[in-house]
Amino acid sequence: MTLRAPAVGLGLALLLWAAPAIAQCPMCKTALTQSAEGQRIASDFNRAILVMVAAPYLVVATIAGFAFRSRIREWLAAARSPSPRS
Repeated sequence: MTLRAPAVGLGLALLLWAAPAIAQCPMCKTALTQSAEGQRIASDFNRAILVMVAAPYLVVATIAGFAFRSRIREWLAAARSPSPRS
């Protein structure tokens, strides 16, 4: 119960710290859709956002895949080797 208060406080601090960053998304959208040039580059802007969102997931998935693959190889090697009799 004593860890709940600091965790809530940290969560609120992070939320308040991220508020200016969250406000930038509507500002960028408004700036892009207000001008003719901005409307032409809006699709490229949306693709760039998707790349920025997907990149961390791809990195984590690659690391998890390599870890899983090495664990499978270790398991298969252990299964193939004869067990010593005592």
